[in-house]
Amino acid sequence: MLWRNAACGCNLAAQTETPDVKRVAILAAVTGALAAGALLLRAAAQGASGEQTITRYDCESKYYRIRVVDYPKEGRRCLHFSKSRGIQSSMILADPIQLDLRYSRTMVAGLALHPAPRDVLLVGLGGASIPKFIQKHFPDVRLDIVEIDPDVVRVCQEWFEFKGTPNTRVVVMDGRMYLKRSPKPYDVIMLDAYAADRIPFHLTTLEFIRLVKSRLKPGGLAVSNLWEHAVNRFYHAELRTFQAAFPQCYLCESGDSGNIVVFGSLAPDQALKEDWARRAAAFSAGKDLGFDLAELVGREYEHLTPRKIAEKPLTDDMAPVDTLRREHPKHFEEGQS
Repeated sequence: MLWRNAACGCNLAAQTETPDVKRVAILAAVTGALAAGALLLRAAAQGASGEQTITRYDCESKYYRIRVVDYPKEGRRCLHFSKSRGIQSSMILADPIQLDLRYSRTMVAGLALHPAPRDVLLVGLGGASIPKFIQKHFPDVRLDIVEIDPDVVRVCQEWFEFKGTPNTRVVVMDGRMYLKRSPKPYDVIMLDAYAADRIPFHLTTLEFIRLVKSRLKPGGLAVSNLWEHAVNRFYHAELRTFQAAFPQCYLCESGDSGNIVVFGSLAPDQALKEDWARRAAAFSAGKDLGFDLAELVGREYEHLTPRKIAEKPLTDDMAPVDTLRREHPKHFEEGQS
């Protein structure tokens, strides 16, 4: 595991915040400043409206403003990046392993679509919900996690009960650069890397998805968490990008959360809803996952392969104007080499 040690400017304040595990904007009033490390807020103000909250951590990293906020009434601890829409991750304090956000439950359905997942890669640690779930329920899975921000790794360890296991490896690196440099093949690659309000563009293009595909074992699959088209202008292009890369694609809408999970499989034949649901039932047999995985597959399944999408796949050379200066994929890779 790679680390960097650096002082950061941290904010300590009594705040009132209203939680929502969807994509709504969360506004917080923050006052005061203290340097060098994360600070524990010992008291929170009760506002005229909204629930009392406790800000446990508020610090600027190289990449994000990272905030850890407790919602005592809900019994939740949430991870925020900046003052973004919604939250990055949510943990139920009384049951830290349970998958609280619907999309994370949908993503792990990809493990059931594969006949025997042994090597899994997760790009984007977030609040470590999926890693903790895999560690507990599927301890034989060899899990590699790639996270660009070492401060996120540290926050997960300090505030979200993320612990190491013999089968868990964390690499601090950009996900695209890791896949370019590492030849290791995987059964399942899960993509859940988000900035404050979007997936970094260089992790959405056809060149990147083909790179992901090249690191899959025969019969492997990629799983990606997307935001719905109402808040994501690249949504249809992202779906078309998966269609252009994989022989079989599937889509699951995670309830009313606004998250869409897309699956790209190397298997040449379609997996029918009933087959996937049966695999999910067998995969979760004897385990108390906290939800019915087979029922989830049966409810959310959609075969994406035959859908006609007018948008073109995203490519490195089609980076939108508002990202060209910051994160054009070719410039990014040149700067990281």
